[in-house]
Amino acid sequence: FGTNICGLYDEMSRDDGLDIISLLMEKAKAKRDMYNYEMLKNGGFAEVYLIFDYDPHAPQYDFNKIKKMIEYFNDETGNGKIYINYPMFESLKHFRSIPDKDYNDYCIDITECVEYKEYINKISCVTHIDDIDEDKLKIIIEQNLNKYEYLSKKELKNYDDYANNFSQLKLLNIQKSLEDKKIIVFNSSVFWGIDYFGDKYYSIFERTS
Repeated sequence: FGTNICGLYDEMSRDDGLDIISLLMEKAKAKRDMYNYEMLKNGGFAEVYLIFDYDPHAPQYDFNKIKKMIEYFNDETGNGKIYINYPMFESLKHFRSIPDKDYNDYCIDITECVEYKEYINKISCVTHIDDIDEDKLKIIIEQNLNKYEYLSKKELKNYDDYANNFSQLKLLNIQKSLEDKKIIVFNSSVFWGIDYFGDKYYSIFERTS
């Protein structure tokens, strides 16, 4: 899309009823990106997934706009399903070791968001995202599941627990409930596989809570 989630809200709010595919087509056409324009025009998308950063330091940041986007993009076969990463996608690498016994407690100050990528590159045990193999990704997903349990006080022992108790809106409200200017470290986009493949995929994780 090329900008943050609040920018998406601003663009969509200018044209009531505009869907994400049509908006992306407009942007591609404006940039004379005819390859992506034609691909989008041909359609045939069974599901739509959106991955955005929380970006609390962005100039147009607005909690209520993010809330409205989560409420609107809540169904991958309808408007689309959105994943918010806190404070941004690089939280995927916020591990001093894998597993990391301290992951549940990781938060950052909002003032640290501007240089968050540089900070992660200094402290992470993951040099490049491409270094995250299947085994490491499994542990990272498990640690984010564990952290959600820790933050929400909800157990996610099985897929039904996950389906009934995890939501982007709940995660956003957890963020809002934190001490002022503190941002949780959480990567929700790694849950895409759970949402797409369901119970069969969830069963590979060791749920001991």
